[in-house]
Amino acid sequence: MLKILVPTDYSPEAKNACLYAYHFAKFTQSSLVLYHAMPAVIPISDIPYENYYLDEEEELHLLEDTFIQLLKQHLLDPNEIKFEVKIDIQNVISNGINQAFLDNKCDMVIMGTHGASGFRKVFLGSNTAQFIANHRIPVIAIPKEYRFEPIYHMVYSSDLQNLTEELGVLVPFAEVFHAALEIFYFDYAGPDSEKYILDAQQYIFEHNYKNIKLSIQKGNIHLSISENLKRQLNTSNTQMLIMYRAEHSWLDKLLLGSNSQKMVLDAGLPMLVLHKALGV
Repeated sequence: MLKILVPTDYSPEAKNACLYAYHFAKFTQSSLVLYHAMPAVIPISDIPYENYYLDEEEELHLLEDTFIQLLKQHLLDPNEIKFEVKIDIQNVISNGINQAFLDNKCDMVIMGTHGASGFRKVFLGSNTAQFIANHRIPVIAIPKEYRFEPIYHMVYSSDLQNLTEELGVLVPFAEVFHAALEIFYFDYAGPDSEKYILDAQQYIFEHNYKNIKLSIQKGNIHLSISENLKRQLNTSNTQMLIMYRAEHSWLDKLLLGSNSQKMVLDAGLPMLVLHKALGV
């Protein structure tokens, strides 16, 4: 059973991620830790200011009540899953999320993208991408209007150079949902491409999990990885996009690169990002 951290700022996008997390937890028999960071208000002068924020105990109750009411509004039973609420005071929300993940011994994070502005800006797509890139934490990023669907088809893009390690993490995840795992390999006709493909095909053929498919796509060198992926991805038949991240990999460039490279966050699909050193 997984323990999943769900950061929320009460925005519609974060609430949508909470709904996704509820269904995900129910489907996988996991538990949730709802987390909210209260801003640390620091006066910059001697002029009195009014503090509009609740104290920590009140905020805990607000967080719990808001989640329960959200579920009831969607005719969902809060008693169907286990959840707890956590808050702290933070100026840098991403640091708070990271610390909450460690303190509560969580296995992954589910968080929304394209959230509110200002203090809530960590939930914007680009900031979610930066959080993923800067922390070694498995994250499922939920698009702002995506509704949970049972996961029966997952896609991930691989260079096939570490397939054994990658499938060691991804296959158990796919088995939870009895999902098809489709591997996209973009062939740029490099000197080692044929060897990578043949080795991957043999390994997949011999693998115990028989619901793995290798899709070899012709890569366009004039397009980024994300743009190549966008051209081939069938979003109507896929419920999750998976990225397997290594330090200084092309995924880092995708997450922190140009706006065009961030298209994956706008693909309309949940995106699971894993780190080489972590499993789920």
